[in-house]
Amino acid sequence: MRHRSPLFWALLAGALVIAAAFAPVLWQVATLPAGPAPVGGSLPAPWEIERDAAGTVHAFGLHLPGSTLADARSRWGDDLQVALIGRRGQPAALEAYIERYVGAGVGGKLVLATGADAQAVQRWQSRSPRREVIDADAQRWALHADDRAEALREAVTGLSFLPGSRLDEQALQARFGPPADRRLGEARTQHWLYPARGLAIAWDADSGRTLVQLVAPADFGPRLMAPLETASGPTR
Repeated sequence: MRHRSPLFWALLAGALVIAAAFAPVLWQVATLPAGPAPVGGSLPAPWEIERDAAGTVHAFGLHLPGSTLADARSRWGDDLQVALIGRRGQPAALEAYIERYVGAGVGGKLVLATGADAQAVQRWQSRSPRREVIDADAQRWALHADDRAEALREAVTGLSFLPGSRLDEQALQARFGPPADRRLGEARTQHWLYPARGLAIAWDADSGRTLVQLVAPADFGPRLMAPLETASGPTR
């Protein structure tokens, strides 16, 4: 079996996703089942990403910057899972996810990152009523009922979407348009970059696995481009 690109799997694990904000949460994305995507739903398609005159991105039914976890909660209700996730050697972080986001008949997992203060996270962690071991490297802490309202006030700082279906290069370009820049990663990993929309796409040409990352355009440089400059290959 062909050895998969270490950079691609590191990306799925969170090494390059929205800088440190996404690092503890992408275990959710990396473990997304590869089964068929659900159909139906009235949410925007994953490629419907618009930027207004103020520089705010509108995508996945949310705004960057501007939306909070409470906004996501009002849209998805109990389908929005909110908890603290910590990986080995890293502090816990507040994360939220939609197990099955469906827009325009396309489904996948949507993960919401926040910039929750480290002291608040530590306080919530100490009051957690339940801790679960996810795997050898990750743990999950449920939020105390008294802390949930505070956590839901946190702003959403980034979105990560992993489609349930594999995509080829033609499908990517048809849906998202040609990138402003394209970088080569290790093996056959490609990074498609759209700074004006705060969008970066990691795509593995062998498997067709795709990771869509989105931040406010003003955050694209420090949160997406800076780590990629260090880890990726030359411009294609």
